[in-house]
Amino acid sequence: MPFFDANPLEKLALQPDAADAELDLHGLTAAQAIQRVEQLLASDTTVTSYAIRFDAATEDGRETLFLPVGRCLLEARRTGRIARCLPLTAGNGFFIAFKD
Repeated sequence: MPFFDANPLEKLALQPDAADAELDLHGLTAAQAIQRVEQLLASDTTVTSYAIRFDAATEDGRETLFLPVGRCLLEARRTGRIARCLPLTAGNGFFIAFKD
């Protein structure tokens, strides 16, 4: 098998699993979750990236925290409070990065 050099573009991509810290929103209501996210965004933290995780979708059809939390994070990105926001691949959370 031939040897391939590592792709230099991988260093530029955000790696959601490489977040510096995690905010756990499992079991919270939408209002509680948004309050926790707002507290995180307002805090003077030295952490540069967070993985925000919540309960995955179930077969009962109830709304998850994906839309309400996503809307809150999108607004924070628009106003410049965070630099990046990406959904996690499993669909049960977000990766956010603060400005350097």
